[in-house]
Amino acid sequence: MLDFDVSYFEEETRLGFTIPSFMKHAWAAQLNVLNRIDKICRDNNIPYYANWGTLLGTVRHQGYIPWDDDIDICMLRADINRLAELIEACDDIEMISIFNTPNHGPNANRVVTSTAFSMDRDVYKDSCGFPFSAGVDIFVLDYVPRDKALEEEMVEALQVCATAAHERLWLEENNPFDNDYTAHVHEYRAAIEWLSKNCGVTFSEENPSEQEILILAQEIMGLYSETDADYITEMHTLVNGSSYYIPKDVFDNIIRLPFENTSMPVPIAYNEMLTLKYGSSYMTPMNIQAGHDYPFYNRLIKTMYNDRKYNSLEEYTEYLMDISARYYVNFLKKKAEPVLDYDREAYNNLISGMHISKEEGKKLVAECEVLEEFKRICNSIDISYYAIGDTLRAIESGDYFAVISDGVNVSVKRENVNDLLMALSKELDPWFNYSAIYYSDDYEDLRIRIWTDGYKCDMEEFAKRFHGCTEEVPLYISVIDKVSPDKEQDEVRMTLVKNLIATSKSMPTTPPYSADILGVVAEWKKIIQVEINTEMNLRQEFLRVADYIGGNVTEDSTVDTVRITADLQRGDDTVYPRDYFEKAKEVPFFITAISVPGLE
Repeated sequence: MLDFDVSYFEEETRLGFTIPSFMKHAWAAQLNVLNRIDKICRDNNIPYYANWGTLLGTVRHQGYIPWDDDIDICMLRADINRLAELIEACDDIEMISIFNTPNHGPNANRVVTSTAFSMDRDVYKDSCGFPFSAGVDIFVLDYVPRDKALEEEMVEALQVCATAAHERLWLEENNPFDNDYTAHVHEYRAAIEWLSKNCGVTFSEENPSEQEILILAQEIMGLYSETDADYITEMHTLVNGSSYYIPKDVFDNIIRLPFENTSMPVPIAYNEMLTLKYGSSYMTPMNIQAGHDYPFYNRLIKTMYNDRKYNSLEEYTEYLMDISARYYVNFLKKKAEPVLDYDREAYNNLISGMHISKEEGKKLVAECEVLEEFKRICNSIDISYYAIGDTLRAIESGDYFAVISDGVNVSVKRENVNDLLMALSKELDPWFNYSAIYYSDDYEDLRIRIWTDGYKCDMEEFAKRFHGCTEEVPLYISVIDKVSPDKEQDEVRMTLVKNLIATSKSMPTTPPYSADILGVVAEWKKIIQVEINTEMNLRQEFLRVADYIGGNVTEDSTVDTVRITADLQRGDDTVYPRDYFEKAKEVPFFITAISVPGLE
């Protein structure tokens, strides 16, 4: 992973164009993907080169063109095939192409970190605070046959492929009763018949998919080898009528030039390539404006905004920047100083009297730091919390081993959960992390978890921040739910919740799912009338539904008891008087204090 100074992420003006801070995070994430590709290519002697705007940016700006928002590289078809095989063995990046992604279209291959939005702070640390998929486009270079007749045949075949794909898409998107529908059917059928006859191909069905048509186009592009050619090109340029011919020896001599905080391989004859692409005055910026839907992430934000309840797109954008980009900057700026101070001699005497080792004592102090951070978050949004479970029993009995082994256990009321999760995502100090079934991938606990986070941290600094403790220690937050005054209704609800929790244990976690599993999901949806997303981790989905049903009790003045739904996951179903959590008092808890319910 490349190193970036915190100043790199500041808003910046280059050549009169303002580059927003969020774009700098996107650039950094892309540069890390490039760095990953670069290492694989160097280790395996695979040549690649800057392409299009990235080549121009390398030569003219020693980095991105200020109003550009992506990285383009290119390599020969045989080399990209080798790279694709090597990337298949990687678990941190993947290559997307028409060969493995049906709706990828005729675009460049793309190497990406992930294909989904994430709220995981560890992901933000890996992606320089950029919450979306970041990637690098790789354009394929193919040999142009020196026989002009063969070139013309190839270009014609590719143009027919393009027509077939275009007409197929038109037919999918338009109504069969449109006046010109028949004409488009005729164009499509004529193109398919031409390809079948002239390319010697038998399609898998009468109306081949766009993917099958475009894969055929890729095979046509790669027909010729180095011995057949004097030039190479990106075939789509010839299909579109451009005379973009690169001498095949242009890449024989490669140099590396500065690009942002790394370097980029370019052909020593880059002047010839850039002149072909942009004309002889390519070193003079023609205009200072962004192109192709700049910035690219706006469309991603808009798509997500439509699925969420926010007052405005601007408000949602600010929220995303708070939880990702600004969090990452705060992570880079973090100080290794504890929040709590205490009399170490007195504390050592205390734990010695409890027969707790020094290491266990450090862990207890670190747990107090987590508790203190949780209390700060609660105070910032003005909500109450209460010690429960082993933590409460430890306070009452003086036996603190349960706290050491399982972390601090607290609870909040259901009506405060959304505000708490929002505050955790925006305000939690960068020395900590959190998980919740509604926010975190693959997290399978009905409790919210906060813990001391040492990922990508210097261990010496981590130990200093948490009083010498080098373990990651947790705090668990359970939700207090109302119990329906209708005993029969409550019994039905709890039976559903318990069975959903039990079913979750047998559910697989990665789609696509088998017909048997989908059948189980369908039966449950009939019973509970709640959506279960079969594109997600089903084990987690069943827990989410269990939590929703457990907390879905209508406010009623006759409600006089409550329960902690998360306890059901551990086989406990204790019901408490409602007023037990209406009064509480802070009592000493090691080097801090904790709120205990039932006290005044």
